[in-house]
Amino acid sequence: MDMKEWDVFYNKIVEDFGFDKDKDVESAVILNEILEKVNTIPIDKLKDIIEGREVFIFGAGPSIKRHIKILKELRKMKCKNPIIVADGACKAFLEEGIIPDIIVSDLDGDLDALIECNKNGSIIVVHAHGDNIDKIKNYVPKLKNVVGSCQIPNYKELNLKNLINFGGFTDGDRCCFLAHHLKAKKLILGGMDFGIYITKYSRPNIKNDIDVGDGIKIKKLKYAEKLINYLKDRVEIEFLR
Repeated sequence: MDMKEWDVFYNKIVEDFGFDKDKDVESAVILNEILEKVNTIPIDKLKDIIEGREVFIFGAGPSIKRHIKILKELRKMKCKNPIIVADGACKAFLEEGIIPDIIVSDLDGDLDALIECNKNGSIIVVHAHGDNIDKIKNYVPKLKNVVGSCQIPNYKELNLKNLINFGGFTDGDRCCFLAHHLKAKKLILGGMDFGIYITKYSRPNIKNDIDVGDGIKIKKLKYAEKLINYLKDRVEIEFLR
């Protein structure tokens, strides 16, 4: 994504949520330093998986289990499309015996499931923002096959050579921006629900499997929907039904 265009989105998000830009920079710098010491992979490896292909992308919304069943039926018919999932959605896939190719995470989902998927081959795209510095320090050194991402538009000016900003805000829409950045032919979306309900896969601390999200979460989902709509003019997008 063009960083001048992303800068407009980013500043609006910072304003609406009251985020601290300096903390975003701090988090990005810390992740960049940690990735000097862990097993990273080049972004071209992800491009080899995604470029020119129809890609399944899953969020962790209430429709996730139903859409995984559809995916499993397609896989029985020898469907070998790459699978990218957002953070906690990886637990739902693990429960169904599927290891996603790529997990996009800011480390606020089920970390045991993420680590298990990573051990079994999932590439982890770890995202740095101002609220997850401690988790970056604690968990990124435990991972392998990592790609680093950030949301600050001027990351290249800061020489954060181990990070990339491909656009996007929530884990779900960042999956889509990643696939578009790496020239996917088509995005096929599952578990992407932009209403008021969230799941334990998205927020492990809620009481029920599905519950009403808090105001901040609902607002984030609206941004995710807006950003995915932005992509509709740039790449073909299909929603599983």
